[in-house]
Amino acid sequence: MIEIKRLVECTIEEGVEAWNTGFEGYYFDATTTADKFINRLVQEGLSPNLSIVAFKDKKPIGIVKNGIRECNGKKLAWNGGTGVALEFRNKGIGKILMEATLAILKEEKVDYATLEAISDNQKAIKLYEKMGYEVVDSLEYLSLKGAKVNNYLSDYAKNYKVERAVPQQIGNLSFYKGMNPWQTQWQSAKEGEAFIVKATSGSPIGYAYYRRVFDSEGKHINTVLYQCEAEPGREDAEGIIKCLLNEVFGTFTDDINRVIPNLPIGKSKITYSILKEMGFEAITSQVYMIKEM
Repeated sequence: MIEIKRLVECTIEEGVEAWNTGFEGYYFDATTTADKFINRLVQEGLSPNLSIVAFKDKKPIGIVKNGIRECNGKKLAWNGGTGVALEFRNKGIGKILMEATLAILKEEKVDYATLEAISDNQKAIKLYEKMGYEVVDSLEYLSLKGAKVNNYLSDYAKNYKVERAVPQQIGNLSFYKGMNPWQTQWQSAKEGEAFIVKATSGSPIGYAYYRRVFDSEGKHINTVLYQCEAEPGREDAEGIIKCLLNEVFGTFTDDINRVIPNLPIGKSKITYSILKEMGFEAITSQVYMIKEM
């Protein structure tokens, strides 16, 4: 008999065990600790009340982490990880977990349920499709490490008026991509910075938001770019995006790691094309799936 409990009803140790056994043998090392487990819940806006753990004979054997945000009056849910212990895989536990998750989201009157899945994980993708999710885009996690000589982006900076902002302001723009993957939304850019490009009329025509990461000695080591977009329909969209990338990354002479998590290849074609041209490489490839509730 499989018992489903809300994560809030479980101990942290049970949650950690469910996660570590659930992601044993995964595509990358997803092992966590109690501190990391709690920190991820907080940092990514995941809810212990909406997340669930599956038990068999009082032993945690599966988990789903869930969170909900609002965008333009719509409730958007995110599945932050579904895992089943190795010995219980291919026995319908994943389906039980997803059914329980969707029931909770329905209670919460969620409008859209979203998730990402590793592109090669066809078993998981097929399960999600059976549950009503549809693949709406392909995602790549991009990275560019080290100093680079090429600084052609600076040629575009003089063509536009750029203003500093905070990520929260981006969420109020009419063309903000609030339906993009969860980890790219402005709420995930904690301690982040932003830029808005404006037309001569003063209206916004582009935006980018990002976060700089420093080591214990205050040295800049990483820059994480969450979104970089131009207003749809702009003939100069490429110039706007190159201007913004110049503002975010500067001269590229810094010996840092530049990261773009879960960039939608289809919905951000221009940004993706420019970043690939600059030398960014894919670290992981996923699909982005959405279910209209």
